[in-house]
Amino acid sequence: MTVKCPDCQKEVLVSGDAEVGEIIECENCGAEMEIVSLDPPRVLLIEEEK
Repeated sequence: MTVKCPDCQKEVLVSGDAEVGEIIECENCGAEMEIVSLDPPRVLLIEEEK
């Protein structure tokens, strides 16, 4: 399954054995996202603290 990166809007592949709470990274822009739902697949962008 895939989700859209909240940062760059590119499709990101989510592995079939992914779990809610897992952190994935966008291969295009490097943004880190937390999986918040698998059905439907949804992610939240992890904001870096400055």
